[in-house]
Amino acid sequence: MSNTFTGKVSGRMSSRGWAIALGIGAVVLAAILLVVYLDRYRARVSGENAPTPVLVAKQLIPTGTPGSIVATNGMYQATTLPRKEVEVGAVADPSYLAGRAAAADIFPGQQITSTDFAASDTTSVDSQITGTQRAFALSIDQVHGALSQVQVGDSVDIYTSVGGTVKLFAPNVKVLTIPAVPGPSGGSNLILRIETADAAKWLYAADNTSLIFVLRPVVGAKPTKRSQASAVTVLR
Repeated sequence: MSNTFTGKVSGRMSSRGWAIALGIGAVVLAAILLVVYLDRYRARVSGENAPTPVLVAKQLIPTGTPGSIVATNGMYQATTLPRKEVEVGAVADPSYLAGRAAAADIFPGQQITSTDFAASDTTSVDSQITGTQRAFALSIDQVHGALSQVQVGDSVDIYTSVGGTVKLFAPNVKVLTIPAVPGPSGGSNLILRIETADAAKWLYAADNTSLIFVLRPVVGAKPTKRSQASAVTVLR
């Protein structure tokens, strides 16, 4: 009888011990799972809010605007946004814009993405001028000098010859286009980038003088000094 009672008590205590141990194990496991979950949640939230560099338009960038103009005119702002707010394909490196042009209008505050800029730069004349710049068409019949060596994108110093005097007319003028094929009369037009305030002066010079092109270096060109020459200065 005594042995039977003792066995029942021992069995009950053993069962209770197992129950307590299992309960403690469950609590420990739940605590571990909670810690793992919280760590992963913090990592995910931290990743979503991590500051990520992007380029954002500061002003309207019209369709066709070359990336070079966007960069030189400061039409974008480099900033950081939480990663969760960064659009797919967002551009962070300004060098990505080189050789590309806006494929659609980009509005102020809009993130600049890779789909916003076409794979190749546009060659349209109106996309190569901005602000007070204008595109001036000049007949090659009126041009002398290094015209045969001039390529699109070159810069030239232009001299004018009138009344027996040659002098510097306009230094460092950018060539936007050159004629691919001469016109029926043997001449055609090339297009130069000028300032709108000088348009009347250019029109007069084109109609009443001869213009001479002098090609400038691609890199490291120094400012051209104002000078002039005539028969008196050349022959003295």
